[in-house]
Amino acid sequence: MEYGTLRVHTPDGQVREYPIEVPSVVVGRAEGNGVVIDHVTVSRRHAQLRIEDGRLIVEDLGSATGTFVAGQRIPSNTPNLVEEGSTLRFGDAEALFLVPVAAMAQAVPLAGMGPGAASATDSQATVAVTLSSPSAPVAAGATTTGTVVIQNRGNVVDQLTISVADIPAAWVRLSRQQLSLVPGARDEITIVIQPPRTAEAVAGEYPFSVSVLSREHAREVRVLGRFVVLPFEAFTLALQPTRSTGDFRVVAENGGNAHASYQLAGRDDEAALEYRFDKDNVQLAPGARETISFDVATRKRKLFGKVAAVPFKVEAQPVGGGVQKAAADGQLAVRPPLRHWKWPVIGVLVVAALGGGAWGYRSNCSGDMPFCSASGGDGDGGSQPAAPTATAEPTAAGTAAPDGLRNGIAAVIQNSPEGNCLRVREYHTRRTDDPRSKVIGLLCDGDRVQIVSDSVIDEGFIWWTIDNGEGLLGWAAEKQVTGGDVFMVPAE
Repeated sequence: MEYGTLRVHTPDGQVREYPIEVPSVVVGRAEGNGVVIDHVTVSRRHAQLRIEDGRLIVEDLGSATGTFVAGQRIPSNTPNLVEEGSTLRFGDAEALFLVPVAAMAQAVPLAGMGPGAASATDSQATVAVTLSSPSAPVAAGATTTGTVVIQNRGNVVDQLTISVADIPAAWVRLSRQQLSLVPGARDEITIVIQPPRTAEAVAGEYPFSVSVLSREHAREVRVLGRFVVLPFEAFTLALQPTRSTGDFRVVAENGGNAHASYQLAGRDDEAALEYRFDKDNVQLAPGARETISFDVATRKRKLFGKVAAVPFKVEAQPVGGGVQKAAADGQLAVRPPLRHWKWPVIGVLVVAALGGGAWGYRSNCSGDMPFCSASGGDGDGGSQPAAPTATAEPTAAGTAAPDGLRNGIAAVIQNSPEGNCLRVREYHTRRTDDPRSKVIGLLCDGDRVQIVSDSVIDEGFIWWTIDNGEGLLGWAAEKQVTGGDVFMVPAE
């Protein structure tokens, strides 16, 4: 008597069927068992199978790697009823018990079908279907498989159409969608399920159904299955704009397939900035995005100085079990409000200091002090202080220097050989802390230029604005006020 068949899949890809001809058999690795599975994860006497009233009962015999029914490990030495179509696993070897034709029950038909639909107890049912769902959860983007076993219980050749419902069609492939079975024949269809690695494949359990339609009898049989999609994280941050004087927006997007909760914070290497977020906690469903405004400012405000770009990061730390972090880089543009007035302010302060010093000197003038009257300058109508003796001073701006250079004439460069040419600057200064001292060109011996300004004395040099007629326009030193080499002379 045939009680059924045990179809075993081993990890090396082999499939073998064991006819069950007695109501009780032992499954194990040792020779002499009713079902011998030669695999290292199967114990010598692993489990016992019993068929009682057409139902399968399995009992683990204290195996090291365990016996599983529908993915759940069963306790040792305890009989467990196996529902029709449920998968078994002995160690790493998967198995499916197939009921013989004479005893196989018809699967539950699709509810709501017409008068031709077969019921679970219809003795005239002609198609038997069993489904083995995927036994392990699947990662989004990966594949998992299930198996449909179909048997023709009728007495004529039948054409069968197989389809999968209740999950997106793009996720599913069938090894065959059409099947032709002679009476009593049985065949197997593989279902390949691949959920995409997108937010669309939300983590969790997915029930589905497999439909088998008989063309010969116009009947549809449907069996139910399930699979589980594992969660994955894909959280990103982006700044808009990436550089600003203080106003920013951070765009948070959850590209994963599970709910995401993150805490936002700003960070810079010098801890010189302050961050104020409209909200610092973001919670997003799969595929959702949110834009959050925030301000960045310096902790100490500078009135003077150069425009600077201070780099910083916005970081997102997962809350409640996540592991993926996210960050976005930005720059704060720092622009001191009085940056253009530094030198005018310093000049005003210097003039004020000199004026105050002169006033203090005159207020305390006595007869033995320079530039004071013999009477001590007491203001009583006595003799006035003598005029100070004139001292030699550099030529003032707007006057011609003694060597004949003046505004509007041509000049020629000398004492500036190749390799040590005369520097032309943006402004009449050589101070390294003044950005206007930038060198914009060079003039060498024999170069001709046009003088296009009056002279200016600064830092001990006499300066002129020159134009070489080829786009070079800036300040060049004629010579030192105290003498020495002369670098520009009137052209002949």
